[in-house]
Amino acid sequence: MIRKSMLLGVAVGLAMALGTLSCGKSESGRPGGAAAKVSGLEREAQNAALAEVMKHWSKAPDGWITARNTGSSFAPIEFLRQARELTVEGVREYDLTDSDRLNGFEWAGEVSFKQTPCREAGEQGIVLDGMAGISVFRQRGRWSQWIEFQPEAVKVQKVKGKWEIHQDTWLLRGRPPGPQDFAKAGVK
Repeated sequence: MIRKSMLLGVAVGLAMALGTLSCGKSESGRPGGAAAKVSGLEREAQNAALAEVMKHWSKAPDGWITARNTGSSFAPIEFLRQARELTVEGVREYDLTDSDRLNGFEWAGEVSFKQTPCREAGEQGIVLDGMAGISVFRQRGRWSQWIEFQPEAVKVQKVKGKWEIHQDTWLLRGRPPGPQDFAKAGVK
């Protein structure tokens, strides 16, 4: 009897382990393929975050590109930033309080993205604003070396039936580049 229950326990544990491994596979062929199975609201949050991210990036042969300006209108520091991929790693739901619900919150959380290689070209400066833990400089006329980078999560909430995306995040600070941005950066 003990042997049968031990075998059953091992079989259940093995099945759970294999099931967990298969749930972690991402969908291929589309930006931000889901990393794991998510609930309906989590899927909506993920789709809302991805839709907003895609407003700021353009697909290129080597990944996704955004045009950035970290300066001001008087002293612009313009450059291109490229991420090899923009893939969702997971969705995390925050706990809502009674006050949140009374204020119309239906869901709140964040959508995280996988670490990805990034590079930049354009006006001289430190690649990834020095946040990658390595000092690599960008320059006009050529792409910098690729650097592994973990983008910060995009904060998302659904309030009174409408999805809202917190705009002050790394993935949402640029805009799709135009021909003039590539000309300024000196790259194709």
